[in-house]
Amino acid sequence: MKKITNNDYKIVISELSFDPFRMLNSVFVLMGVIPLLVLFYLITKDSLIQKFFLGSNGLVVAIAIVISLFGYLYAYIFIKNLLIKLLKYAQERKLADKEKIEVMLAVTHDLKNPLTTIKTAMDNLKDGVGGQLSSSHFGIVKICLASVERLFKFIEEILDSSRQGFLKMFMNRELVDFNSLIKNEVDNFMLLAKKAKLDLRYQVFTNNANLWGDKNKLSRVAMNLISNAIKFTPSEGTINVLLSSDQDTVTFSVINTGPGITSDEMEKLFKKFVRLDKHSEIEGSGLGLSIVKDIVDLHNGHITATSEPGKSTEFKVVLPCDLRVKVR
Repeated sequence: MKKITNNDYKIVISELSFDPFRMLNSVFVLMGVIPLLVLFYLITKDSLIQKFFLGSNGLVVAIAIVISLFGYLYAYIFIKNLLIKLLKYAQERKLADKEKIEVMLAVTHDLKNPLTTIKTAMDNLKDGVGGQLSSSHFGIVKICLASVERLFKFIEEILDSSRQGFLKMFMNRELVDFNSLIKNEVDNFMLLAKKAKLDLRYQVFTNNANLWGDKNKLSRVAMNLISNAIKFTPSEGTINVLLSSDQDTVTFSVINTGPGITSDEMEKLFKKFVRLDKHSEIEGSGLGLSIVKDIVDLHNGHITATSEPGKSTEFKVVLPCDLRVKVR
């Protein structure tokens, strides 16, 4: 990363509504007015000069004044240097964030080329270029194509939001049929669940699960939670995906059998890049649940996790039907 010089932090100052160095100088000038006036008064009054400086305590008074002046100057230099370091640090963070964005843009751009190749090949298979597909093979190709399309949308969102934040830069507000959204995600994972010898079930306890929100981001919530459940459920286990609603909220839960999560590990669940020690051998970045929480928070909802070690784990998401309302 570029080394910050004394002039580079002027960019940070330009973004503030005031000049911190000018304010620092003004504060110290005001602080110095009273002792300077006192000193001036002592100098201009012969009797006081004689009393304070030529008396028995004159040396002590002189030393005290010198120490005070040195202390005053030292405090000014110390605070000024501290201010410079803080401004340099702020500028370094800005440059680091910029470099991260540039790396992210390069990675997402490079991801599009192999994805395009995969999509083209899948489209050719679907169209029968390599021979007529059976109904089961056709279904597999459709699932793969849907996953590729989701990745393309994800990449586009990253590119669009790169300069103003990963999730909060832009949010589509549309009326979402949450039941159809969840069912689609469950269908996409059904093949993977069967391969892992897992019983993936979807149960609906409502006739209306419509809500306002960003469909793509909400799909990512369902995708991450179901994917995690499949990843951490032992073979022959069960995953229950539940959907219910009331007049104001929609509740979506993913419950899986398995080793569960201890109370100590619960505190780490939604932190970025943090993975549970006993699951460290399972592939993952430690970002999935933190992204889920960010999206749920963006929709004014909340997510909770409960677990019985050795039995099951449940992730429950509660979202308001109206984005103007915050779920408590």
